[in-house]
Amino acid sequence: MRIVFIKTYLSDLFEGEVKKYKKYKSNPQLVKQYVKTINKLKGITKIEQLYQIKSLNYEKKVGNLEGISVVWINKQYRILFREIATNPDNLIIDLLEIEDLSKHYEK
Repeated sequence: MRIVFIKTYLSDLFEGEVKKYKKYKSNPQLVKQYVKTINKLKGITKIEQLYQIKSLNYEKKVGNLEGISVVWINKQYRILFREIATNPDNLIIDLLEIEDLSKHYEK
């Protein structure tokens, strides 16, 4: 499965380029957990696997965020993403589009 980062800072954080992001530079533990979570997502091929890894706390959003899925990094931060499947009937994920890394309830 491929992972695509929609925003530049997301790929920079994953690759260890934290220097230009003051918010994340001061929180190396968050960056470490982010990289660890993305690596877990890389190993996923089916949607059911997201539910099986309990530490991710996977959920599909409704309302304003309909179509977005979420996994939690820690109690405060979550990764928002979209699952792209060529054949939605067999639930195999081909691509994850990582949309954002956000603090819960932060706008």
